[in-house]
Amino acid sequence: MSGVPGPAWPSWWQERAARRAPPPPRPPLEGSRDVDVAVVGAGFTGLWTSITLADRHPGLRIAVVERERVGFGASGRNGGFAMTMVGRSIHDLVRKVGPRDARAVHLAMGGTLNRIERFCAAEGIDAELSRPGLLTVSNGPEQDVRIEQDLAASRRLGLDDLTPLDAPGCRALVAAAGVRRGHLEENALLVNPAALALGLAAAAERRGVAIHERSAVTRLEGDPDGVVLHTPEGALRAGRALLATNAYAHAVPRLRRFLFTVCAYIVCTEPLSDAHWARVGWDRRLGVEDRRVMPHFHRPTPDGRILWGGRDAPVSRVGPDPRRDRDPRIFGRLEQTFRSAFPQLDDVRVTEAWGGPVGATVSCLPHVGWLHPGRVAYALGYSGHGVGPSALVARVAADLLMERDSPLLRLPLVTRRPIPMPPGPLRWSLLDAAQRVLQAADDRGGARGPVGRGLVRLLQ
Repeated sequence: MSGVPGPAWPSWWQERAARRAPPPPRPPLEGSRDVDVAVVGAGFTGLWTSITLADRHPGLRIAVVERERVGFGASGRNGGFAMTMVGRSIHDLVRKVGPRDARAVHLAMGGTLNRIERFCAAEGIDAELSRPGLLTVSNGPEQDVRIEQDLAASRRLGLDDLTPLDAPGCRALVAAAGVRRGHLEENALLVNPAALALGLAAAAERRGVAIHERSAVTRLEGDPDGVVLHTPEGALRAGRALLATNAYAHAVPRLRRFLFTVCAYIVCTEPLSDAHWARVGWDRRLGVEDRRVMPHFHRPTPDGRILWGGRDAPVSRVGPDPRRDRDPRIFGRLEQTFRSAFPQLDDVRVTEAWGGPVGATVSCLPHVGWLHPGRVAYALGYSGHGVGPSALVARVAADLLMERDSPLLRLPLVTRRPIPMPPGPLRWSLLDAAQRVLQAADDRGGARGPVGRGLVRLLQ
């Protein structure tokens, strides 16, 4: 179940985090070891779950096994947005789970962002964290509709999180070309995701959690007392286990039925001068997303660059594939849209580019459940919005693993079954076709034909 091995091109975040605080070496698992809980994957989900379990159950023996290194996957390569968003938007969440459950998830996420901020402060984790807010904007008539849908959904749930903004109001925050309207949410964090992952690993180890890097799980088998995880140099015998590998769960056929991998890409500029920042008026340094079906996202970095990602998200039929972490064509398309949005920065160079795999589901919602009841659980499927939700999902997973009754287990992330996809070539044909239709609709400012319009409506 270890999947395709091999190095990935590091993200700028990973390089920056390693320069600022070089991570300690963590030895692979060697020999046989007994624990109460084994966690597969040293990304956000696995680390937050380990910390939650250790805090709630002092003395619990917990071990994390990671195929590569801490924060290797999406946890170290994303844009660093920690938002209340679960799924595609608040409107999308209401449509998929209903107003009562959508409100419960949204409020839980608000509390989760507060917990992330407090935890980093208490543990001394320098994740370059800020709370500047999130500006969501429209760049076309079809996106205007989605902005209004978000505002209407927020009002329906009795929330006051979103402040509507007209075009001048948006441009007063960020002077990007083509913006028509938007909404501002104050409750959003920006982080250095790789530094956060390394900080969580250190916090877990301070609680007695063992972390073994370079320890791919090659086989998982049942045992009279639980489960045994085999690695190239050892075996981990556990009462219960959590699969927290997100996109890398492609290697597990039962999870691959509802999980698929898309390739996500980001570019980043050189540091801007004060004069450059004055041209864009980005004084609050907040995060920005647009409301394309396949959105762009952009934000300042702590050292004064502009990070720009999103747009293309091709499907990978083989799951995570390090050969796809660099795609000059897609990097070029990202730079093109960056320059269209900020023509006043035509003399700023794009100097960084990276990519990585994202675990996605048909509903765009994460799921927590049992793979083998009472023995092996899973938590995955963030569809590109996992920085914040992973901390909530970890608490859900901890409750599930320890069979602790809590309101979290009644959230739709647990109660709603994931939507399976057809097997074989039909699966990939449908995913590839949907990706092409949605990309074309975004680029043209609207879908053409009944199939395209119907598919966009499903995701609007």
